[in-house]
Amino acid sequence: MSEDQDVAALCAWRSIFLAAVFCVAGPMLFARADGISSGMTNPDDFCVTPGITTPCGDMPVDIPEFDASFIYRFIALQAQHPFDRFAWRAFMAVNWPLDQNRAVLPDGYRNPAAGGARWRGFTPAEDVVSPGIQADEICGRTSGGDDLVLRQFHQVSGDVLVDQAGNYVLYQTRMNAAARNYIEENHLTTVAGRTAFAQSGNAIAFPVATSSPAGVTPGAMILKFAWRVLPDGTNTAGFYTQPARIAVAAADALDGQAACHDVTVGLVGLHIVQRIQSGNGDRWIWATFEHNDNVPLAANAREVNNIIPKNLFPDGCRIPASGDDESYHFWGSESATSGTSFGRAALWGPAPPFARDQAGNTVPPAGIVRCWQLFDGTLETNRHWQQALAGTVWQNYFLVGTQWVGNGGGEPFGVGEVPRFLSNTALESFIQDQPQGSCLGCHSAAQSDAGQKSDFTFLLSPSR
Repeated sequence: MSEDQDVAALCAWRSIFLAAVFCVAGPMLFARADGISSGMTNPDDFCVTPGITTPCGDMPVDIPEFDASFIYRFIALQAQHPFDRFAWRAFMAVNWPLDQNRAVLPDGYRNPAAGGARWRGFTPAEDVVSPGIQADEICGRTSGGDDLVLRQFHQVSGDVLVDQAGNYVLYQTRMNAAARNYIEENHLTTVAGRTAFAQSGNAIAFPVATSSPAGVTPGAMILKFAWRVLPDGTNTAGFYTQPARIAVAAADALDGQAACHDVTVGLVGLHIVQRIQSGNGDRWIWATFEHNDNVPLAANAREVNNIIPKNLFPDGCRIPASGDDESYHFWGSESATSGTSFGRAALWGPAPPFARDQAGNTVPPAGIVRCWQLFDGTLETNRHWQQALAGTVWQNYFLVGTQWVGNGGGEPFGVGEVPRFLSNTALESFIQDQPQGSCLGCHSAAQSDAGQKSDFTFLLSPSR
């Protein structure tokens, strides 16, 4: 299909889509065609608590505007805004510093080091679900300890991401108390327990947030972090940083010896996934954030609603035009060819740069580009928040997108997710241009290691 045919097909689908949504949802949901309608962003967006007009640490638990009767096959301006607002509120809330009593510190977004971040109270997945690591003997952390110990450096695709400094990006998944309690109370912590649960005939269904006169009970929430090692001499001012320990297993070490490395890491990516009550929120809300300087935009990046052609990226995601010499974490003139991956043969050297091949040679940094443009409405929401966060470290982060179920699915609309494709260049670097380059679409096939559908999460298949 030619580019002109692509555009014609998209226009035809949009015409069908607009007609359908106006019939179902009515015209009041749409912004004017030339941009965000007036009032779409306002000071009340920054906090779930009424009357607070600055970013706050209160956790959002629902999207009241989400109505399952509305049918959306493409992303639309005002329809997307409540989801993106929800995502930004959640991003600030999980990173907000708390005092020793787990109370929100005032103006915490200005000084994230003033207390322990809320996500510190989320349990690492390896402490809950076996065959995860129950006690980290390499770095001396016991299960439930507060040290940030990182050991996972493979993406879900099996690839590793090497940054421009020659170090692997590290990953960790954490869950809130609602998710952890559900797993423990249903004896899903072990393979035997998951097998017994599958044989019982009960469906795996993580809790949804509920409201009562006594207050709100949060639903299940899962976080997946991507951290970059910051070498000595790095200007850390532009990163949300944490002291961390990297636990390298003997099987992953070049010299065959387990090692523990004390480092400083900077946040470069974060998935936030929540199960909510309204609309189709039982299939979770999927939000993903990145650092501003991760990657450049691909020369052939597609507009987010341009999803009709069967082969979206026949030539892959092309490198940027020459002259793009900005400094990126995962792209540079010395990078390997765009999209080049490096997987299970990856080993750890004894000192930075840590990324080594089987022969002990340093591994060339990956050349990653962004395959999908950000949606216009999400860009506007990002500008709104980044202006409010000016002068803080959080101005260096942006929302890539928020995904939700808006239709019944079927070709070319996947499982009904809106937007159809969503991925994070630090977490799904090598599958952005693939059919599985969709958070919700990929997780819709999730099963436990007992072969049971696991409610859109791979937590219950820890060896995957």
